Amino acid sequence: MLSKLITRESILKNYLQHYIKRCASTNPQTGRLKAAKQLVIPASEQGFFNYERNVSRDKNCPNPQVKGDTPYRFMVRRLGHAYEIYPLFFLFSAWFVCFVVVSWWSFQKIEVWVDRSQETAPWSWNKIRSNYWKSKKVLFDPEGIMNKRLEIMEVLQDEMLEAAKKRGLK
Repeated sequence: MLSKLITRESILKNYLQHYIKRCASTNPQTGRLKAAKQLVIPASEQGFFNYERNVSRDKNCPNPQVKGDTPYRFMVRRLGHAYEIYPLFFLFSAWFVCFVVVSWWSFQKIEVWVDRSQETAPWSWNKIRSNYWKSKKVLFDPEGIMNKRLEIMEVLQDEMLEAAKKRGLK
């Protein structure tokens, strides 16, 4: 269906329209803005002198590229020849990945009570009786030792729940 809607001619037509609009723009100025006032160099001075504005915070300039003006540019401006900061990037990336994994894993556990709109906690025996052995307990359990039902504990929890209801606590 999509191949009938998008043909080679329609793609070419759209490309040409966008190209013409871009070329016929009312703002032909590209790059950095020139300073309104240029310093006049005395004739006795030797050498090259060019005064430009620092446009790193100028909202009118589309993409002011100034080395080191933002944290990202500060970190990546010398990647081509500064190999000593590669371990920093690796360590930061590894830390970030570990942080995301541990945070995600922590919120999968029963003990974290995110939704406080309900009166009973997520670890209430009424809620977890049918699937407590399936919940996340440890990060690495290849043998599945932690995923076993404990029938003795279930009987004990049922008795404790009945006793609490008789006393009026639940």
